Amino acid sequence: MYQILVAEDEENTNQVICEFLKEAGYEVTSSFNGESALEKFYEDKFDLAVLDIMMPKLNGMEVLKEIRKLSTIPVIMLTALGDEYTQLKSFDLQADEYVTKPFSPLVLVKRVAALLKRSKPIERAVVCFEDIQVDFSSYKVTKNEAEIVLTTKEIDILKTLIENQGRVLSRGQILDGAWGFNSEASDRIVDTHIKNLRRKLNCQAIKTVKGIGYKFEVEL
Repeated sequence: MYQILVAEDEENTNQVICEFLKEAGYEVTSSFNGESALEKFYEDKFDLAVLDIMMPKLNGMEVLKEIRKLSTIPVIMLTALGDEYTQLKSFDLQADEYVTKPFSPLVLVKRVAALLKRSKPIERAVVCFEDIQVDFSSYKVTKNEAEIVLTTKEIDILKTLIENQGRVLSRGQILDGAWGFNSEASDRIVDTHIKNLRRKLNCQAIKTVKGIGYKFEVEL
């Protein structure tokens, strides 16, 4: 499961962000000042950070600067300042996204999902597991050298799961990965496609995590 660091000094805003991210299936660690955020970053392994710019002790820009000395994880900057200078400075320090307050928590969650997807690409066009070979460049799947016919969407789901090997993905995260950022598809359609994938592949790699979603777990 993805680990998200949220640093926001305004208590209500911090709570809302954390609640929406947790509901989307992420594990969240929150801080209310920049110094605490940086300490937690050093102590744990995070996949993405959401940083408010105007924080006490250390501001978001200072925290971002320190993070970039050690990590290339995606970082979203939050601020009430909408001026061009602040935005440009954020990107100069290698922020990945810049979100101006007030903002929609749902849209923020979608931005998080999109950034995580882009930051965890499959590095190989062909992936083999058990007795199955998947060629993502040609969308061809074989099992014991016999071709298995999968739909494009089934392969997209398989790709999303493999890109996040060992991580638990919620149905919403799988939707974002396979259907795209602005998808209006129902979460339950994921269950149908997973069921079809398991039947066609006849493998043990796709695990159900009760109450959360699915994960791909196998030695590649």
